[in-house]
Amino acid sequence: MAARGRTHTVGVGMIKGPERVYRSFFLDSTRWDDYEPRPGDIVVCTPPKAGTTWTQRIVSVLVFGDVGLPGPLGEVSPWLDGTFTPRGEVLRLLGAQRHRRFLKSHLPLDGLPFHSEVSYLVVARDPRDTAMSAHHHARGLNWLADLPPHGPPGTAAQPRVPEDAREFWRAYFTRGAFPWETNGWPYNSPTAHALSWWEWRREPNVCLLHYQELRDDLDGQMRRVAAFLGLAVDERRWPELVRACTFGRMRSERRRLLAGGVSGSALASFEFFHKGRNGQWREVAAEAELALYRAAVEPLPADLRDWLTRSA
Repeated sequence: MAARGRTHTVGVGMIKGPERVYRSFFLDSTRWDDYEPRPGDIVVCTPPKAGTTWTQRIVSVLVFGDVGLPGPLGEVSPWLDGTFTPRGEVLRLLGAQRHRRFLKSHLPLDGLPFHSEVSYLVVARDPRDTAMSAHHHARGLNWLADLPPHGPPGTAAQPRVPEDAREFWRAYFTRGAFPWETNGWPYNSPTAHALSWWEWRREPNVCLLHYQELRDDLDGQMRRVAAFLGLAVDERRWPELVRACTFGRMRSERRRLLAGGVSGSALASFEFFHKGRNGQWREVAAEAELALYRAAVEPLPADLRDWLTRSA
């Protein structure tokens, strides 16, 4: 089980240290203990199924100024707190990189060290849509429930999720994977994640993105990210870079983007990007399910709730 009250030394450039330990079948926040930031590092930080890989792809074309990658996206942009890649391997990947580094994390701010010289791209999505996407994703990985635990010592194996979307919805909005969270099972809470960053959204090194705004105006949101990161835009290449970040293009190129290296070919063969559209919850959620969702978002500040729940 994850523990509270973790002690962490605040070093040079660190605004605050992590306040909780998140350890589960897919997440281990203690991996950040060995992180040595470089000025200019970028952390793409989202709850699961809120546009993580999409945002990593956007950052990749902005950092390299090209649609090509020097390797699989999972190696170019490692997931430091994920349990599926050995800890030492991720740290070796990061240490060897000479380009501007951009990492992936699913942690809320209270599980991360927060450095002034690091830029944090935080993506949120309507929790009704993350629930649908999480169900598709977790159901596709149900076979892992039959394998021995691969998470940190003492954590349970990956749970098997129900096939029925309504049954999953009820669990997602009433159960937490950690004692201090009340929704998001079997992953971490999308509402707690958003709240942790909302309180720091005016910091100069934090940029909040919304999944729906990326869908509505990919060009404009990519320009916003480039400006936040201080990256120059080559207008001659710009249309090509934007096209490379559309959902259709990423889906068609998933093997090139994801396969190979330490991540293997599992993600590339799995329907990882799924449909990428919002509003599918309307086909599943009746009034009883929507009441559970409303109870989950009710504790949020009104301005955050209004911003977060702008599903199409």
